[in-house]
Amino acid sequence: MATVNLSLRDDSDPEPVDLDALTPRARALAEAVAQRLGGRCMIWVQSEQTVRQTMPDAERWYRPEELDQPYKMGWSGWSHYPADSQMSQHDYLEQQARRIPPQYSIVGAFAQQPVPSYAEGAADKGMTRDQVLKYIERTTGRKIAPSTWSSYTARKQAPRPDRYVGRTPLWDPETIDAWLAR
Repeated sequence: MATVNLSLRDDSDPEPVDLDALTPRARALAEAVAQRLGGRCMIWVQSEQTVRQTMPDAERWYRPEELDQPYKMGWSGWSHYPADSQMSQHDYLEQQARRIPPQYSIVGAFAQQPVPSYAEGAADKGMTRDQVLKYIERTTGRKIAPSTWSSYTARKQAPRPDRYVGRTPLWDPETIDAWLAR
């Protein structure tokens, strides 16, 4: 059993987190937080796209050798984790890992030092309902309300989730692409 000690709550003692009980994406997040030895810190994420594809006028701001490298940025979009929360550190890490857009992989606390489970975390592309709806809108231009998506899934007009993290359903991009192609 692999564990790290994390102090995610304000002014709390570190608590052990079982890395093997986390999804690959949440495990990468826990390892990144452990690199910083703190709770809500900035971590580095990396896009599937290059700097040239991501940044307008990239040639003005980056050296030529950097333009075709993956785009990396700092992410600190954490939700506050109150000291009196009943949510476990495990559930909190899962929730926060899913807040990072699926097209970004968690690198670590340092841009040039990937966490040990970087590759596994990068392969975990599961999207929550809200991420699926943003993906559909970005891909097709079609906006679907959350209640409509829930109705679609209940009536089996939308794909079943590929898996669950706790009670949160997750869909893989390939599943949504196949559904959209129909």
